[in-house]
Amino acid sequence: FAQSASSFVEMFVGLGAARIRRLFRQARKQTRAVIFIDELDAVGATRGKDISGEKDQTLNQLLVELDGFSSHDEIVVIAASNLLDKLDPALLRPGRFDRQIFVSPPDVAGREAIMKVHTKGKPLGNVDLSLIARQTSGLTGADLANLCNEAAIFAARAGREFIAHADFDAALERV
Repeated sequence: FAQSASSFVEMFVGLGAARIRRLFRQARKQTRAVIFIDELDAVGATRGKDISGEKDQTLNQLLVELDGFSSHDEIVVIAASNLLDKLDPALLRPGRFDRQIFVSPPDVAGREAIMKVHTKGKPLGNVDLSLIARQTSGLTGADLANLCNEAAIFAARAGREFIAHADFDAALERV
């Protein structure tokens, strides 16, 4: 079950908590389940900062659900966040999200592989993706996808039918 945490957040009090309950109820109906919550910080930020209280109620319900696993439940809950320091400490205590795995940006080989995926089907001229990969240290997969799209836009604006190395250079300055 994949869910973006922002889909739990509503302006109507109680709706986010109800969505959390529904998600965990559906997962418990399965023999085994994995729940993936993307952008956990949208609902898991430190409590007490939400004027309406809706986010706090939603977070409280998530904490209750995480504590509510019995020994026969075979549910794994995984979450992703770029803002670990903003998460409520109660989420990170043992028995909840007690393990954090830092996913670093891809290395040179990873960046080249990602760009190959995002340039597949795009007409490349004499472009050396391994050279571009060496020039893009620190960029994430999303950054590299954006870089490839921007290079294609530069080529199209220039009226070329292929993407040149200069397009990647211009895109890199833009990205």
